[in-house]
Amino acid sequence: MLGTVRKFSSSIFAKIFLFVVAIPFVFWGMGPVFQSGKLNTIVEIGNDKISTQEFVNFLAYQNIDKNLVNENLIRKELYNFIGQKLIDLEIEKNNIRLSDKSLSKIIKNEKIFKKENKFSRTKYEKYLVENSLVAVAFEANI
Repeated sequence: MLGTVRKFSSSIFAKIFLFVVAIPFVFWGMGPVFQSGKLNTIVEIGNDKISTQEFVNFLAYQNIDKNLVNENLIRKELYNFIGQKLIDLEIEKNNIRLSDKSLSKIIKNEKIFKKENKFSRTKYEKYLVENSLVAVAFEANI
């Protein structure tokens, strides 16, 4: 019987049979190998793919207390993240730019940077240091 299997395995019919059996494994069994670009995508907006790493970075920037993390909080933050991405894409699509003067005016009118109803550069700089945004202060030239 082993001799018959050896003889069959060297025939053209065995090669065709092997090819027919292998095709489904290549296309369906190994599908994730060919679709690896989608495995790390958390959301697709139009043609833009947003990676899970971007969402993780967004969460890290939010300074969320790890004891408060639950499914509802993650869902809420994901909605915020997607909303922010939609806004960013629209800004890019419509080529909207914010001048340094406008940015300076927005920052100076922010309540968290005011002391006695006046802009406090100290409060602003403290905020930047606490949130690791020091380079922004020098670029914005406020």
